This record gives sequence, structure tokens and C-alpha cells, in this order.
Amino acid sequence: MTETNVSNKSLTMDKNTRRARNLTLYGYLGVVLLIPIWIWVLAPPELLSKTSTTILWWTPLLFPMIGILKNNPFTFAWSGFLAVFYLSQAITTFISSESEQYLALIEIILTSCWFIGASMFSRWRGQELGLELKKKNSTL
Repeated sequence: MTETNVSNKSLTMDKNTRRARNLTLYGYLGVVLLIPIWIWVLAPPELLSKTSTTILWWTPLLFPMIGILKNNPFTFAWSGFLAVFYLSQAITTFISSESEQYLALIEIILTSCWFIGASMFSRWRGQELGLELKKKNSTL
């Protein structure tokens, strides 16, 4: 493959891959917006300050932001683990707090979109770019 073909291949994206990216972006950016609104406006915390709660819940969301915005398949893949963390927190809140169930339900939907979209995008985009995980050579 020539260098031109490789660069053109990296620029084009299949429509399903694009849909997976968009699903991830909606879910991820939705959670990024939801968390501070939840903490500062809709249901302020009772035990901790708003600032410390925001730092605690919002800061981890910033780690994958650059890679997600740059369509890096590796970042999409590991951000799925972060999505599972927020999904488990949302499920716990949904079960334990009647007053915040509607917010938890929104977070469950958003994190599910993020996780599913990131999983699909990282797989499909990795295949488009010819990326693959190196297999461990097992010799007994």
C-alpha cells in the first residue's frame, strides 16, 4: 500500500463506524454535561460540598476526552471501562435513591450508549485501520 492509500484509508469511515462514534459521543458528552448539572442544580449532595463532589465525579470523565474527540480507537476501547464505572454508579443510585431515580435513569441510558458505541467503534475502526491486538505466543 502506498502512503497515499494509507492516509486516505485513515480518513474514510464506514457509515456504521460513524454511527457507533456518534452513539459514543452522545452518551459520553451527555454524561459529561449531566454530572455537573446533577450536582450543582438538580440534586446537590447532602454530605460533601458541591465542589469536592464535582471534582470526584467529573475529573475521571476528562481523561478520555481528547482521544474520543480525535477518534482514537484505543481510547474508545478503554473508555468503555470508565463507562461501566458510571453505569454501576447509576444503577446503584437508581436502586437506592427514590428522589434521584430519574437522573439515574438518564445516566443509565447515556452510559449504555457510551459503552455500546465505544465497543462497536473501537472494533470496527480498528479493523478499518488494520489495527489488531498482538497475540501472546504461548509455548509450553
